[in-house]
Amino acid sequence: MTTRPEQPAPSRWLPAYIAAVVAAAVLLGVLSWTWGRRPDLAPLLLLAAMGVLSFQLREPTVTSRIGFSFLSIILLASGAILGPFGAWCVGLVSPVIDRDRKVHWFQRLFNAAMMAIIGVAGGWAYALSHGAENLGDLSGLASIATELGLPLLVADIVQCLTNALLLAGVIHLYQGVPFLVFLRRVLVSSGVAYVGYGAIGFLFVIVWFPAGLDAFSAVLILAPLLAARWAFIQFGDELRSHERTVDTLVTALATKEPAAAERSLRVARLAEWVAEEMGLGPSQIGTVRYAAMLHEIGHLGVPTRLLRRPRGSLTAAERRVVDRHCVLGARMIEGIDFLEPARSGIRHQGERFDGRGTPDGLVGPAIPVVARVLAVVVAADDLTAQGGDAVRALRGHAAAGTHASHGAHGAPDAHGVVDELSRDPGRFDPAVLLALRAALDKHGLAAVTVGTADRA
Repeated sequence: MTTRPEQPAPSRWLPAYIAAVVAAAVLLGVLSWTWGRRPDLAPLLLLAAMGVLSFQLREPTVTSRIGFSFLSIILLASGAILGPFGAWCVGLVSPVIDRDRKVHWFQRLFNAAMMAIIGVAGGWAYALSHGAENLGDLSGLASIATELGLPLLVADIVQCLTNALLLAGVIHLYQGVPFLVFLRRVLVSSGVAYVGYGAIGFLFVIVWFPAGLDAFSAVLILAPLLAARWAFIQFGDELRSHERTVDTLVTALATKEPAAAERSLRVARLAEWVAEEMGLGPSQIGTVRYAAMLHEIGHLGVPTRLLRRPRGSLTAAERRVVDRHCVLGARMIEGIDFLEPARSGIRHQGERFDGRGTPDGLVGPAIPVVARVLAVVVAADDLTAQGGDAVRALRGHAAAGTHASHGAHGAPDAHGVVDELSRDPGRFDPAVLLALRAALDKHGLAAVTVGTADRA
């Protein structure tokens, strides 16, 4: 199986951040008790129980970018039904019981504080938007829309932003992911989900009060949510099966070319960042990642003796054999349905933006966007992988007087990589080069250079 890069050590500021979040949760709870309305005990207990259940049934790892939890729906409804303090209570108790035994006490503490803050933030947003307190008195479409629907919409947005900000802060300090990068990732991946959460939360309150079903509304809401959870789990199982298939293919390549697995991880990570900077959708980003993981799978059809020799020592005929790995790779994954969108990227990664590339001489936008991204990130990896032939070539250019910038150890820095790739204006898509520069500026070059393997 492919190996994963080591995670950086947590920041020394992480305990202070967790303490600040806990303190903020306590303060907001006290203020909400002092200034907010008192929740009724029966609905408070019911919604708290639903919150605990929803946290227990969450599926945070459907994929690397998709999770499923309906706690946000419970918190949103709690803000309208119970008020800010009631929503604070529901958020606080929901994560107390965690089925994951590996979760440390400080993670449980942070989760409880974060959910309490999200709940109380939504509750106050609802109250300050003139949301109705006596929900049973609502009647007529106009009053329901203005006194319930619009305030819940505001509360939903506030909860989404609060969740994203708190998560981005802790992930930045715990895993070293740039704050703004993770913030945007959360908003992009969860923004659409929060629209659905808001709609279901609105229906929950409507069924409870104006429709007069009271606590029975919980049953009506939970049934479709549990069905949706089951569907998400099946979807996640299918995607994890896809990941295992890709890992198996990379492992097969690594038996022939041991350095290939590490290269695949480096290229896939950088390709994903570049695709995000280009504003590609989640499906396209997934396709880019699969294509990057398998961009060298065609080496399985290339003689090992050619792969082990430095490229500069190959004859013209031998280089053509090696370069055919793009076409061979596309053929090898033919018939694997979920990899079909990635095939064109693998086949056309050797194309040039000016039309002088291989295998089909495509020009500009006619080259699939996945292939344009692959062409840039593979070349960038050549420049950044320590000890690679491309790095030695770059050092030679620098000695001859080029202006590419380098780090302290002779390897190019982030701007030097893009500058060097831009030396041949017809080779790469300028838009992808700009996205590469933005990605390296945000994540840093060190996050890419995880290994020391040479490329054939």
